[in-house]
Amino acid sequence: MSYIVGMKFRIINLTDGSQKDCSFQDLSKCLSSNCVILRVKEEGFQSIGLVTHQTLVFFAVEFAHYALQNYAKKKSPEAEICISLVRKWIEDDTSVSNEELRAAYAAAYSAANAAYAAADAAYYAADAAAAAANAANAAGSARSATYAHAHAAYAANAAADAAAATTYAATAAAAAAGKNKLDEQNRQATFILNFFGTE
Repeated sequence: MSYIVGMKFRIINLTDGSQKDCSFQDLSKCLSSNCVILRVKEEGFQSIGLVTHQTLVFFAVEFAHYALQNYAKKKSPEAEICISLVRKWIEDDTSVSNEELRAAYAAAYSAANAAYAAADAAYYAADAAAAAANAANAAGSARSATYAHAHAAYAANAAADAAAATTYAATAAAAAAGKNKLDEQNRQATFILNFFGTE
């Protein structure tokens, strides 16, 4: 691994201005929608990248896919369908309805009893996509003058749901790794840094 496990990061939420510090191992669990990742260095900060709704969902589905491919004891067609549907949503968020996403994650969740942690990660990836889709729909609705305040609040709640679902996907994928949990957390952090082209 080319990254130093002792790296520290600061996550700044651009919506509410909140900041939190996290370790390399916890990076995948500390992200939120509309946040900036900064690497803490002796001489200040290095900007890593901006995390959007789509980025959160992408991370969640990739963590779930990796867990399903590498840690599941048996195949889970429900989780695989769920991952496929979420990937379709990532490519075009109008190509999949919220109902389809919710049905997919319900099926993946039901299958979680058979391949618990890996299927659970897929369930949370779909949940992140559905929450992000809800946030996008609510944000679009907020542009209409009549109920702008209520839709803006709904968009904020949906964005928080997307962040929580992504955290759950990362946690479930790490749990699926069993005794290799720390390695999986490090792999997730490396994946995030590679996504942003950080060397």
